[in-house]
Formats: sequence, C-alpha cells, structure tokens
Amino acid sequence: MALEYVMKLTILLVVVAVVIGIIIRFSDDIKLSFKKFFCIFSPDSCRNNLKFPQIIEKSSFTSGEISTYIESCYSSMASLPESEQEDTTCYLLKANRDFSSISQSDISLSRDLQGLDKVVFKPLWNNGIVITIKYEDVGNRILVSG
Repeated sequence: MALEYVMKLTILLVVVAVVIGIIIRFSDDIKLSFKKFFCIFSPDSCRNNLKFPQIIEKSSFTSGEISTYIESCYSSMASLPESEQEDTTCYLLKANRDFSSISQSDISLSRDLQGLDKVVFKPLWNNGIVITIKYEDVGNRILVSG
C-alpha cells in the first residue's frame, strides 16, 4: 500500500512539473492571448506604447544623432515579444539640407548592431533631405534609406 501511494505521488509531481514547464515555455503566448481577449472590452488600453513613426525635423543631423535613432529603433522593437514585432518605420529624419556631408562610415554603432548585418544602409541616402529608419521583422534588422 505504501508503494502504491509513493507511485501516485511521483506521477502527480511529474504531471505538475510538466504543466509548470508548459506554462513557463508559452508564457508570452498566454499573455498575448489574454491581452487580445481583454482588448475586446477596452481597445484604448491595447494600443502599442511605441509611437512610430516619429517625424523629426531639424536644420541638419550629426552622425551621432543618426546612430542614436538607429539604436533607439532597434532596442524599442527588440524589447517587444517576438509575436508583437512587425515591420515598422521608426523615424523619418527631415533636414533642411541634404545628408551628403555625412558618410555611412561616420556612423558608429554599438557592438550589438555592428555584426551580422543588423543595420543595412541603402546607398541613395546621401543626396536626399529625408532619411527613413525602418525595422524589418524578417532578420531583425534596421534598414536605413533615403
């Protein structure tokens, strides 16, 4: 009788461990499901806190400012759960004069963004007065274009 009790208790503990593991593994999906369910009742609370795209107008931009906007876009989107990440235009930088004075090599990025092609520059941006900084979900990268 004692052996039967021990076996029942062991099976119960294994089932509890499996259920807890499943909850931990899929916790982001579960949270997203609850969030979508409650969005039916209060849509205002479900709007994304990120206000993109942001349009920034200045007379000119420095390479440091551009790199700050690139890193801000990447960190904002990377902080979201994978299921909420999507292609998003983060910033539109509008200048009164063109960006020809800034070369792509002047833009210094953090170590996290330097490797593995996380930031892709389109070559047309030196002649324009607008730079678009866009997050692409496929590849988790930033596209900088003019």
